[in-house]
Amino acid sequence: MTLASVLESASTAPLSSGIEERPLLPSSDEGRSDRHCRLGVDLNQYPAVIQRQAFPQIISKRNRGLGWPIARALTASTLGQVPNPVMLTHIVTTRCNYLCSFCSFADTLNAKTDDLTVDEIERVYATMGNNLNTIVYSGGETTLNRQLPEIIESAYRNTPVKSVYIISNAWKPNHLVEITHQVLQRCPGLHLTWSLSIEGPRSHNNTERRTHAEGWDAWQNTIDTMEALKAIRQRFGYDQLNVQLCTVCTPDNHHLLPEWYRTVRDDLQPDKWNLNLMRKSVQMGEHAMKSFEERRQSGALEPFEATYLAITERVRHDVVSGRLKFLYNTDFPLDGALKSAVDLLSQEANRNTVMQAKQSFGCKAGSMGAYLSSTGLVSGCEEFAHNPIANKAFGNVRDVDYDFQALWRSPEASAIRCKVGKSSECNGCTLESQRNYPAILVSPQSLVQAAVLGTQLLVKTPTP
Repeated sequence: MTLASVLESASTAPLSSGIEERPLLPSSDEGRSDRHCRLGVDLNQYPAVIQRQAFPQIISKRNRGLGWPIARALTASTLGQVPNPVMLTHIVTTRCNYLCSFCSFADTLNAKTDDLTVDEIERVYATMGNNLNTIVYSGGETTLNRQLPEIIESAYRNTPVKSVYIISNAWKPNHLVEITHQVLQRCPGLHLTWSLSIEGPRSHNNTERRTHAEGWDAWQNTIDTMEALKAIRQRFGYDQLNVQLCTVCTPDNHHLLPEWYRTVRDDLQPDKWNLNLMRKSVQMGEHAMKSFEERRQSGALEPFEATYLAITERVRHDVVSGRLKFLYNTDFPLDGALKSAVDLLSQEANRNTVMQAKQSFGCKAGSMGAYLSSTGLVSGCEEFAHNPIANKAFGNVRDVDYDFQALWRSPEASAIRCKVGKSSECNGCTLESQRNYPAILVSPQSLVQAAVLGTQLLVKTPTP
Protein backbone atom coordinates (compact mmCIF):
# COMPACT_ATOMS: atom_id res chain seq x y z
CA MET A 1 0.00 0.00 0.00
CA THR A 2 1.38 3.40 -0.97
CA LEU A 3 1.17 6.69 0.91
CA ALA A 4 -1.10 8.05 -1.80
CA SER A 5 -3.61 5.19 -1.41
CA VAL A 6 -3.69 5.55 2.39
CA LEU A 7 -4.35 9.27 2.10
CA GLU A 8 -6.97 8.83 -0.63
CA SER A 9 -8.92 6.31 1.42
CA ALA A 10 -9.20 8.77 4.31
CA SER A 11 -9.56 12.03 2.42
CA THR A 12 -13.31 12.34 3.03
CA ALA A 13 -13.27 11.29 6.69
CA PRO A 14 -15.45 13.62 8.80
CA LEU A 15 -14.35 15.35 11.97
CA SER A 16 -15.11 13.71 15.27
CA SER A 17 -14.76 14.86 18.84
CA GLY A 18 -11.46 14.46 20.63
CA ILE A 19 -8.65 12.70 18.78
CA GLU A 20 -9.26 11.15 15.40
CA GLU A 21 -7.18 8.00 14.93
CA ARG A 22 -6.06 6.55 11.62
CA PRO A 23 -3.86 3.55 10.81
CA LEU A 24 -0.21 4.45 10.78
CA LEU A 25 1.35 5.02 7.40
CA PRO A 26 3.74 2.27 6.29
CA SER A 27 7.19 2.90 7.76
CA SER A 28 9.18 0.62 5.46
CA ASP A 29 10.76 1.92 2.28
CA GLU A 30 8.48 -0.46 0.35
CA GLY A 31 5.42 1.25 1.82
CA ARG A 32 6.54 4.79 1.07
CA SER A 33 6.28 6.41 -2.33
CA ASP A 34 9.37 6.47 -4.50
CA ARG A 35 9.38 10.23 -4.21
CA HIS A 36 9.34 10.20 -0.41
CA CYS A 37 12.11 7.61 -0.33
CA ARG A 38 14.18 9.76 -2.67
CA LEU A 39 13.64 12.84 -0.50
CA GLY A 40 14.22 10.98 2.78
CA VAL A 41 10.67 11.72 3.99
CA ASP A 42 8.99 9.41 6.53
CA LEU A 43 5.71 10.92 7.70
CA ASN A 44 5.29 8.31 10.42
CA GLN A 45 7.53 10.53 12.56
CA TYR A 46 4.73 13.07 12.80
CA PRO A 47 1.55 11.94 14.61
CA ALA A 48 -0.40 15.02 13.52
CA VAL A 49 -0.29 13.81 9.91
CA ILE A 50 -2.43 10.78 10.70
CA GLN A 51 -4.49 11.98 13.64
CA ARG A 52 -5.91 15.31 14.64
CA GLN A 53 -7.66 16.93 17.51
CA ALA A 54 -11.06 18.35 16.61
CA PHE A 55 -11.66 22.09 17.16
CA PRO A 56 -15.01 23.91 17.05
CA GLN A 57 -15.55 26.47 14.30
CA ILE A 58 -15.63 30.17 14.95
CA ILE A 59 -19.02 31.30 13.67
CA SER A 60 -18.52 34.30 11.43
CA LYS A 61 -20.72 35.90 8.77
CA ARG A 62 -18.18 38.47 7.61
CA ASN A 63 -17.77 39.11 3.89
CA ARG A 64 -14.14 38.18 3.27
CA GLY A 65 -13.96 39.04 -0.41
CA LEU A 66 -11.30 41.40 -1.71
CA GLY A 67 -13.54 43.45 -4.02
CA TRP A 68 -15.16 45.70 -1.43
CA PRO A 69 -11.94 46.48 0.48
CA ILE A 70 -10.25 47.54 -2.76
CA ALA A 71 -13.26 49.64 -3.76
CA ARG A 72 -13.39 51.36 -0.36
CA ALA A 73 -9.65 51.98 -0.38
CA LEU A 74 -9.72 53.47 -3.89
CA THR A 75 -12.71 55.64 -3.00
CA ALA A 76 -11.01 56.97 0.13
CA SER A 77 -7.83 57.75 -1.80
CA THR A 78 -9.80 59.52 -4.54
CA LEU A 79 -11.45 61.69 -1.89
CA GLY A 80 -8.09 62.54 -0.34
CA GLN A 81 -8.76 60.42 2.73
CA VAL A 82 -6.58 57.82 4.42
CA PRO A 83 -8.05 54.35 3.82
CA ASN A 84 -8.00 51.58 6.36
CA PRO A 85 -5.22 49.13 5.50
CA VAL A 86 -5.97 46.26 3.13
CA MET A 87 -2.85 44.36 4.14
CA LEU A 88 -0.94 43.95 7.41
CA THR A 89 2.52 42.62 8.18
CA HIS A 90 2.53 41.47 11.80
CA ILE A 91 5.76 40.47 13.53
CA VAL A 92 4.68 38.09 16.30
CA THR A 93 8.13 37.55 17.83
CA THR A 94 11.77 38.46 17.28
CA ARG A 95 12.95 35.23 18.88
CA CYS A 96 14.52 32.65 16.58
CA ASN A 97 16.38 29.36 16.93
CA TYR A 98 18.40 29.94 13.75
CA LEU A 99 21.04 32.61 13.05
CA CYS A 100 20.92 33.25 9.30
CA SER A 101 23.36 35.90 8.11
CA PHE A 102 20.86 37.48 5.68
CA CYS A 103 18.13 38.00 8.29
CA SER A 104 16.85 41.57 8.46
CA PHE A 105 16.50 41.21 12.25
CA ALA A 106 19.96 39.72 12.76
CA ASP A 107 21.05 42.54 15.08
CA THR A 108 18.04 42.26 17.38
CA LEU A 109 17.15 38.56 17.31
CA ASN A 110 16.49 37.03 20.72
CA ALA A 111 16.78 40.32 22.55
CA LYS A 112 14.48 40.41 25.55
CA THR A 113 11.26 42.10 24.50
CA ASP A 114 7.80 42.53 25.94
CA ASP A 115 5.71 41.03 23.16
CA LEU A 116 2.03 41.86 22.83
CA THR A 117 -0.27 39.32 24.47
CA VAL A 118 -3.24 37.76 22.67
CA ASP A 119 -5.60 39.98 24.66
CA GLU A 120 -3.67 43.08 23.60
CA ILE A 121 -3.62 41.95 19.96
CA GLU A 122 -7.36 41.30 20.12
CA ARG A 123 -7.94 44.93 21.05
CA VAL A 124 -5.69 46.16 18.23
CA TYR A 125 -7.39 43.96 15.61
CA ALA A 126 -10.81 45.15 16.75
CA THR A 127 -9.89 48.72 15.73
CA MET A 128 -8.23 48.06 12.35
CA GLY A 129 -11.27 48.83 10.23
CA ASN A 130 -13.23 46.95 7.58
CA ASN A 131 -10.68 46.67 4.77
CA LEU A 132 -8.17 44.18 6.15
CA ASN A 133 -8.00 41.25 3.72
CA THR A 134 -4.47 39.84 4.03
CA ILE A 135 -2.10 39.33 6.97
CA VAL A 136 1.52 38.20 6.74
CA TYR A 137 2.82 36.75 10.01
CA SER A 138 6.58 36.96 10.33
CA GLY A 139 9.40 37.08 12.87
CA GLY A 140 11.82 35.83 14.20
CA GLU A 141 10.46 32.33 13.95
CA THR A 142 6.69 32.71 14.04
CA THR A 143 5.98 29.33 15.63
CA LEU A 144 8.09 30.19 18.69
CA ASN A 145 5.12 32.31 19.69
CA ARG A 146 3.07 29.48 21.17
CA GLN A 147 -0.10 31.54 20.87
CA LEU A 148 0.16 31.95 17.10
CA PRO A 149 -3.07 30.01 16.41
CA GLU A 150 -4.98 32.15 18.91
CA ILE A 151 -3.58 35.31 17.31
CA ILE A 152 -4.84 34.18 13.90
CA GLU A 153 -8.21 33.29 15.40
CA SER A 154 -8.42 36.79 16.86
CA ALA A 155 -7.87 38.27 13.41
CA TYR A 156 -10.57 36.00 12.00
CA ARG A 157 -13.08 37.13 14.63
CA ASN A 158 -12.31 40.83 14.55
CA THR A 159 -11.46 41.57 10.91
CA PRO A 160 -12.62 40.50 7.43
CA VAL A 161 -9.24 38.82 6.78
CA LYS A 162 -9.34 36.15 4.09
CA SER A 163 -5.69 35.30 3.36
CA VAL A 164 -3.06 34.52 5.99
CA TYR A 165 0.60 33.85 5.21
CA ILE A 166 2.88 32.40 7.88
CA ILE A 167 6.64 32.62 7.34
CA SER A 168 8.51 29.84 9.13
CA ASN A 169 11.83 28.02 9.12
CA ALA A 170 9.90 24.74 9.60
CA TRP A 171 12.08 23.70 12.51
CA LYS A 172 9.44 21.40 14.01
CA PRO A 173 7.23 19.75 11.35
CA ASN A 174 4.68 18.18 13.69
CA HIS A 175 4.11 21.51 15.46
CA LEU A 176 3.38 23.28 12.17
CA VAL A 177 0.91 20.55 11.23
CA GLU A 178 -0.82 20.88 14.62
CA ILE A 179 -1.13 24.65 14.11
CA THR A 180 -2.66 24.02 10.69
CA HIS A 181 -5.28 21.66 12.07
CA GLN A 182 -6.36 24.20 14.67
CA VAL A 183 -6.41 27.24 12.40
CA LEU A 184 -8.24 25.65 9.47
CA GLN A 185 -10.86 23.99 11.66
CA ARG A 186 -11.45 27.09 13.78
CA CYS A 187 -11.39 29.48 10.80
CA PRO A 188 -13.09 27.61 7.93
CA GLY A 189 -13.28 30.66 5.67
CA LEU A 190 -9.55 31.31 5.78
CA HIS A 191 -7.02 30.80 3.02
CA LEU A 192 -3.78 29.70 4.72
CA THR A 193 -0.32 29.67 3.13
CA TRP A 194 2.83 28.46 4.85
CA SER A 195 5.99 30.04 3.41
CA LEU A 196 8.85 27.72 4.39
CA SER A 197 12.41 29.04 4.24
CA ILE A 198 15.06 26.97 2.46
CA GLU A 199 18.27 28.42 1.05
CA GLY A 200 19.48 25.76 -1.36
CA PRO A 201 20.92 22.24 -1.22
CA ARG A 202 21.13 20.46 2.13
CA SER A 203 24.78 21.24 2.89
CA HIS A 204 24.47 24.95 2.14
CA ASN A 205 21.11 25.34 3.86
CA ASN A 206 22.22 23.63 7.06
CA THR A 207 25.47 25.60 7.21
CA GLU A 208 23.66 28.88 6.59
CA ARG A 209 21.11 28.22 9.31
CA ARG A 210 23.80 28.26 12.01
CA THR A 211 21.75 26.33 14.53
CA HIS A 212 24.76 25.30 16.66
CA ALA A 213 22.98 21.97 17.19
CA GLU A 214 25.06 18.97 16.18
CA GLY A 215 23.26 16.75 13.70
CA TRP A 216 20.32 19.12 13.25
CA ASP A 217 19.01 18.74 9.69
CA ALA A 218 17.14 21.96 8.94
CA TRP A 219 16.85 21.02 5.26
CA GLN A 220 15.08 17.74 5.98
CA ASN A 221 12.76 19.42 8.46
CA THR A 222 11.62 21.84 5.76
CA ILE A 223 11.05 19.10 3.19
CA ASP A 224 9.23 16.94 5.75
CA THR A 225 7.01 19.88 6.70
CA MET A 226 6.12 20.57 3.07
CA GLU A 227 5.19 16.94 2.44
CA ALA A 228 3.28 16.67 5.74
CA LEU A 229 1.19 19.73 4.89
CA LYS A 230 0.44 18.37 1.43
CA ALA A 231 -0.58 15.07 3.01
CA ILE A 232 -3.07 16.56 5.47
CA ARG A 233 -4.52 18.76 2.73
CA GLN A 234 -5.40 15.65 0.77
CA ARG A 235 -6.43 13.54 3.72
CA PHE A 236 -8.56 16.02 5.63
CA GLY A 237 -9.90 18.12 2.78
CA TYR A 238 -8.06 21.36 3.63
CA ASP A 239 -8.71 22.77 0.18
CA GLN A 240 -7.49 26.30 1.02
CA LEU A 241 -4.11 25.21 2.40
CA ASN A 242 -0.97 26.05 0.45
CA VAL A 243 2.70 25.37 1.07
CA GLN A 244 5.40 27.32 -0.69
CA LEU A 245 9.16 27.28 -0.43
CA CYS A 246 11.04 30.55 -0.13
CA THR A 247 14.71 31.11 -0.97
CA VAL A 248 16.65 34.35 -0.45
CA CYS A 249 19.16 35.19 -3.18
CA THR A 250 22.39 36.30 -1.46
CA PRO A 251 26.10 36.65 -2.26
CA ASP A 252 26.60 33.32 -0.47
CA ASN A 253 24.22 31.12 -2.43
CA HIS A 254 23.74 32.73 -5.85
CA HIS A 255 26.17 30.33 -7.55
CA LEU A 256 24.03 27.40 -6.39
CA LEU A 257 20.69 28.81 -7.48
CA PRO A 258 20.47 27.68 -11.15
CA GLU A 259 20.73 24.03 -10.15
CA TRP A 260 18.66 24.63 -7.02
CA TYR A 261 15.84 26.07 -9.11
CA ARG A 262 15.79 22.96 -11.27
CA THR A 263 15.62 20.84 -8.11
CA VAL A 264 12.68 22.84 -6.77
CA ARG A 265 10.84 22.76 -10.08
CA ASP A 266 11.40 19.14 -11.04
CA ASP A 267 11.87 17.27 -7.72
CA LEU A 268 10.50 19.18 -4.73
CA GLN A 269 7.44 20.62 -6.52
CA PRO A 270 5.95 22.93 -3.87
CA ASP A 271 2.71 24.74 -4.59
CA LYS A 272 4.84 27.81 -5.25
CA TRP A 273 8.44 28.90 -5.02
CA ASN A 274 9.49 32.43 -4.12
CA LEU A 275 12.95 33.80 -4.80
CA ASN A 276 13.46 36.90 -2.69
CA LEU A 277 16.36 39.30 -2.98
CA MET A 278 18.44 39.95 0.11
CA ARG A 279 17.27 43.19 1.69
CA LYS A 280 19.19 46.33 0.87
CA SER A 281 19.52 47.07 4.59
CA VAL A 282 21.14 43.65 5.13
CA GLN A 283 23.56 44.04 2.24
CA MET A 284 25.43 46.69 4.16
CA GLY A 285 26.04 44.29 7.05
CA GLU A 286 28.46 41.38 6.77
CA HIS A 287 28.93 41.69 3.02
CA ALA A 288 31.48 44.23 1.83
CA MET A 289 29.93 45.82 -1.23
CA LYS A 290 29.18 49.26 -2.54
CA SER A 291 25.87 50.80 -1.64
CA PHE A 292 22.83 50.23 -3.81
CA GLU A 293 23.00 53.82 -5.02
CA GLU A 294 26.68 53.57 -5.95
CA ARG A 295 26.13 50.33 -7.84
CA ARG A 296 23.31 51.87 -9.86
CA GLN A 297 25.30 54.98 -10.67
CA SER A 298 28.16 52.88 -11.98
CA GLY A 299 25.83 50.46 -13.74
CA ALA A 300 27.58 47.50 -12.11
CA LEU A 301 25.36 44.75 -10.75
CA GLU A 302 26.62 42.41 -8.08
CA PRO A 303 26.79 38.76 -9.24
CA PHE A 304 23.92 37.79 -6.94
CA GLU A 305 21.74 40.51 -8.46
CA ALA A 306 22.48 39.26 -11.97
CA THR A 307 21.58 35.74 -10.84
CA TYR A 308 18.31 37.01 -9.36
CA LEU A 309 17.40 38.64 -12.67
CA ALA A 310 18.25 35.54 -14.68
CA ILE A 311 16.35 33.07 -12.51
CA THR A 312 13.26 35.21 -12.00
CA GLU A 313 13.06 35.62 -15.76
CA ARG A 314 13.22 31.83 -16.06
CA VAL A 315 10.55 31.43 -13.38
CA ARG A 316 8.12 33.67 -15.21
CA HIS A 317 8.73 31.81 -18.48
CA ASP A 318 8.22 28.42 -16.85
CA VAL A 319 5.08 29.57 -15.03
CA VAL A 320 3.45 31.03 -18.12
CA SER A 321 4.40 27.98 -20.20
CA GLY A 322 3.01 25.60 -17.57
CA ARG A 323 6.30 23.97 -16.66
CA LEU A 324 6.36 25.27 -13.08
CA LYS A 325 3.41 24.98 -10.72
CA PHE A 326 2.55 28.43 -9.42
CA LEU A 327 -1.11 28.33 -8.41
CA TYR A 328 -2.76 28.80 -5.03
CA ASN A 329 -5.51 26.46 -3.86
CA THR A 330 -8.54 28.67 -3.25
CA ASP A 331 -12.36 28.55 -3.20
CA PHE A 332 -12.43 29.37 -6.89
CA PRO A 333 -9.61 28.57 -9.37
CA LEU A 334 -9.62 32.10 -10.79
CA ASP A 335 -8.94 33.53 -7.32
CA GLY A 336 -5.84 31.36 -7.02
CA ALA A 337 -4.68 32.35 -10.48
CA LEU A 338 -5.12 36.06 -9.71
CA LYS A 339 -3.16 35.73 -6.45
CA SER A 340 -0.38 33.97 -8.34
CA ALA A 341 -0.39 36.69 -10.97
CA VAL A 342 0.03 39.33 -8.26
CA ASP A 343 3.09 37.40 -7.00
CA LEU A 344 4.60 37.49 -10.49
CA LEU A 345 3.90 41.22 -10.80
CA SER A 346 5.60 41.76 -7.44
CA GLN A 347 8.60 39.83 -8.68
CA GLU A 348 8.65 41.97 -11.83
CA ALA A 349 8.56 45.11 -9.66
CA ASN A 350 11.66 43.92 -7.82
CA ARG A 351 13.38 43.21 -11.13
CA ASN A 352 12.65 46.79 -12.15
CA THR A 353 14.07 47.99 -8.84
CA VAL A 354 17.32 46.13 -9.45
CA MET A 355 17.57 47.59 -12.96
CA GLN A 356 16.36 51.07 -11.89
CA ALA A 357 13.53 50.77 -14.42
CA LYS A 358 10.26 52.68 -14.16
CA GLN A 359 7.69 51.16 -11.81
CA SER A 360 4.03 50.82 -12.73
CA PHE A 361 2.92 51.78 -9.21
CA GLY A 362 4.08 53.80 -6.22
CA CYS A 363 4.61 52.48 -2.71
CA LYS A 364 1.45 52.41 -0.57
CA ALA A 365 3.06 51.50 2.76
CA GLY A 366 1.34 53.50 5.47
CA SER A 367 -1.94 53.78 3.58
CA MET A 368 -2.98 50.49 1.93
CA GLY A 369 -0.41 48.50 3.90
CA ALA A 370 0.37 48.56 7.63
CA TYR A 371 3.06 47.14 9.89
CA LEU A 372 2.71 45.98 13.51
CA SER A 373 5.76 44.95 15.52
CA SER A 374 5.82 42.31 18.24
CA THR A 375 6.00 45.04 20.88
CA GLY A 376 3.22 47.21 19.45
CA LEU A 377 4.92 49.67 17.08
CA VAL A 378 2.71 50.72 14.17
CA SER A 379 4.21 51.99 10.94
CA GLY A 380 3.94 51.77 7.19
CA CYS A 381 6.77 49.25 6.94
CA GLU A 382 9.44 47.64 9.07
CA GLU A 383 12.28 49.62 7.51
CA PHE A 384 10.60 52.79 8.79
CA ALA A 385 9.73 51.33 12.18
CA HIS A 386 13.21 49.99 12.93
CA ASN A 387 15.47 52.61 11.38
CA PRO A 388 18.19 52.91 14.04
CA ILE A 389 19.01 56.51 13.08
CA ALA A 390 15.62 58.06 12.34
CA ASN A 391 12.73 55.98 13.65
CA LYS A 392 9.60 56.54 11.58
CA ALA A 393 7.03 54.58 13.57
CA PHE A 394 3.61 56.19 13.98
CA GLY A 395 3.64 55.25 17.66
CA ASN A 396 2.94 52.32 19.97
CA VAL A 397 -0.55 50.88 20.49
CA ARG A 398 0.13 50.53 24.20
CA ASP A 399 0.28 54.31 24.47
CA VAL A 400 -3.17 54.84 22.93
CA ASP A 401 -5.19 52.14 24.73
CA TYR A 402 -4.64 49.72 21.80
CA ASP A 403 -6.63 51.90 19.41
CA PHE A 404 -5.02 51.31 16.01
CA GLN A 405 -6.98 54.14 14.40
CA ALA A 406 -5.61 56.65 16.93
CA LEU A 407 -2.14 56.03 15.50
CA TRP A 408 -3.16 55.41 11.88
CA ARG A 409 -4.84 58.81 11.63
CA SER A 410 -2.52 60.78 13.88
CA PRO A 411 -0.55 63.89 12.83
CA GLU A 412 2.66 61.84 13.24
CA ALA A 413 1.37 59.27 10.75
CA SER A 414 0.43 61.99 8.26
CA ALA A 415 3.91 63.50 8.45
CA ILE A 416 5.60 60.13 7.91
CA ARG A 417 3.31 59.15 5.02
CA CYS A 418 4.67 62.10 3.08
CA LYS A 419 8.08 60.38 3.19
CA VAL A 420 6.93 57.04 1.76
CA GLY A 421 8.82 56.31 -1.43
CA LYS A 422 11.12 59.31 -0.88
CA SER A 423 13.27 58.40 2.13
CA SER A 424 16.70 56.80 2.00
CA GLU A 425 15.17 53.46 3.04
CA CYS A 426 12.97 53.50 -0.05
CA ASN A 427 15.62 53.59 -2.78
CA GLY A 428 16.30 49.99 -3.69
CA CYS A 429 13.54 48.58 -1.48
CA THR A 430 12.26 45.13 -2.47
CA LEU A 431 9.84 44.45 0.39
CA GLU A 432 7.21 42.24 -1.19
CA SER A 433 4.54 42.29 1.50
CA GLN A 434 4.95 45.93 2.49
CA ARG A 435 5.90 47.72 -0.71
CA ASN A 436 4.63 45.67 -3.64
CA TYR A 437 1.43 43.84 -2.71
CA PRO A 438 -0.57 46.72 -1.18
CA ALA A 439 0.33 48.92 -4.14
CA ILE A 440 -0.55 46.31 -6.77
CA LEU A 441 -3.95 45.67 -5.20
CA VAL A 442 -5.03 49.29 -5.63
CA SER A 443 -3.31 50.06 -8.94
CA PRO A 444 -5.88 49.83 -11.77
CA GLN A 445 -3.09 49.25 -14.29
CA SER A 446 -1.58 46.44 -12.22
CA LEU A 447 -4.98 44.85 -11.57
CA VAL A 448 -5.65 44.70 -15.30
CA GLN A 449 -2.24 43.10 -15.83
CA ALA A 450 -3.01 40.60 -13.04
CA ALA A 451 -6.35 39.71 -14.64
CA VAL A 452 -4.75 39.06 -18.03
CA LEU A 453 -1.85 37.08 -16.56
CA GLY A 454 -4.12 35.15 -14.18
CA THR A 455 -6.26 34.00 -17.09
CA GLN A 456 -3.11 32.72 -18.81
CA LEU A 457 -2.03 30.83 -15.69
CA LEU A 458 -5.44 29.24 -15.25
CA VAL A 459 -5.31 27.36 -18.54
CA LYS A 460 -1.79 26.04 -18.02
CA THR A 461 -1.07 22.71 -16.35
CA PRO A 462 2.51 22.00 -15.27
CA THR A 463 4.08 19.09 -17.08
CA PRO A 464 5.97 16.42 -15.09
